[in-house]
Amino acid sequence: MFQKLRQKNHLKSPFVFCGSDGTRFYDVRRSFTTACRKAGVEGFRFHDLRHTFASQLVMNGVGLKAVQELLGHSDLKMTMRYAHLSQAHLQEAVAVLNKLGDGHQMDTKGPKTKRADTPSIANPS
Repeated sequence: MFQKLRQKNHLKSPFVFCGSDGTRFYDVRRSFTTACRKAGVEGFRFHDLRHTFASQLVMNGVGLKAVQELLGHSDLKMTMRYAHLSQAHLQEAVAVLNKLGDGHQMDTKGPKTKRADTPSIANPS
């Protein structure tokens, strides 16, 4: 994406965040704050982008170990602090459990029989 943007705008700098002369910006926080203010976004910090990055990856099926490596965390516990799930994503997880409790097949690898001792999960209304 950045390569296409560079070609379109005839940018020669290898840096994403740079001045018109191609020199690197060492601190983009002020520009980020200005962009948030102009967009009407309040209470969002630059560091929140790391949380958003991790959460979006996990909610789209990327494993926690991969997210850990991408974030550069040495401890999986730290990655867990970054990977927040949205309410909609949590509700989808509960819906999966409800389908299992109703006897629906969730595994496409082949037919399964429902065991007699499989508990049903009530549908919260």
